[in-house]
Amino acid sequence: MTSLSAAAAFPDRAAPGNALAEVLASHALLARCAPPLVLAIPRGGVPVALPIARQLNGTLDVLLAHKLRAPHQAELAVGAVDEFGGIFLAEHALALGATGTYLSHETARQRARIQQRRQAYTPGRGAPHVQDRPVVVVDDGIATGATMIAALRAVRRLGATPLIACAPVAARDAIARLSTLADAVVCLETPHPFHTVSAAYNDFVETDDATVIALLAMAADRP
Repeated sequence: MTSLSAAAAFPDRAAPGNALAEVLASHALLARCAPPLVLAIPRGGVPVALPIARQLNGTLDVLLAHKLRAPHQAELAVGAVDEFGGIFLAEHALALGATGTYLSHETARQRARIQQRRQAYTPGRGAPHVQDRPVVVVDDGIATGATMIAALRAVRRLGATPLIACAPVAARDAIARLSTLADAVVCLETPHPFHTVSAAYNDFVETDDATVIALLAMAADRP
């Protein structure tokens, strides 16, 4: 598959969420399951996940996994940490200057941010219970795969089954890595060459915390 043209790009995050919902609604792994727990990776994964949760009659929540940023290259991940304490480090971490001391500080920084976001997004309660539940983990795109890898490892470790990873767009090599961690990976576009997640969208305005909180409230208030 070639790179997405401007005409083929997603208009916003909700549009591919609806398309993914249609695919998942007929997915064999979910056919005989109870309605799934749909876990969005904030912040951009939440508007993608909302229509999925609605279509599948599932419960929407967030799964907090933050990338560990490369030194002097904040957009590049050298790994990720999840809210359950797990850490994933990419093979290229040291080559990008992520020393043990740097990673210790960066991990502590991201764990503090995770705690702050959990309190803001779901005040009064912690992470969702996933054991023996069907779980769909959603992000707005997958580049290196570090954040999704951390998320999948966390929920698999806690007993989620079946486990599906999905995103509107992803790098092909990331899809290959995720396929070893999830029971299925659902993705609408795998452009080659892959440049950035944002290139797949016409509107890739950053999703802020207020929007995340509002969307979670909308999901909770559904009939």
